[in-house]
Amino acid sequence: MILYFLRHGKAGSPRPVDDDARELTAAGEEALRAAASLWRRLNLRPDVVLTSPLPRACRTAELFCEAVGGHPVVDDRLLPGADWSDLARAMAAHPEARRVMFVGHEPDLSSAIVELSGAASVRMRKGGVACLEFYGIPEPGGGEIAWLLDPDLYTDDAGGD
Repeated sequence: MILYFLRHGKAGSPRPVDDDARELTAAGEEALRAAASLWRRLNLRPDVVLTSPLPRACRTAELFCEAVGGHPVVDDRLLPGADWSDLARAMAAHPEARRVMFVGHEPDLSSAIVELSGAASVRMRKGGVACLEFYGIPEPGGGEIAWLLDPDLYTDDAGGD
């Protein structure tokens, strides 16, 4: 089984009273659109794309699906604060899926990757994607990090803002 983790793209500055309403910035959308060709070259074809309902994550999932196909499925279990058990329950609602994409937030995604892989630490930058492979059912410590994409790889001017 393969699990993908996509952190939402760059969003507006967080403000305590409306953090949930933040949307992707123009630069955030542009960076995700630039990622499309790389995502296609990697042949990312999840059976289901599960996303947090927050606007920045939903839009990220929409852009991902525009690039590789499919339609995002909004799941409240991916709201900020989600842990691996929340993601696992969301995934269980799609038992036929063998390749699952989670689109969400930090530190939730990194924490799930660490728990599933046994890695000492993982840092997911905005717009970054990770791939974990399992020889059976995903469970803590049973995954292997196949790759982690830094969003700087999405543009020809890597290293720039």
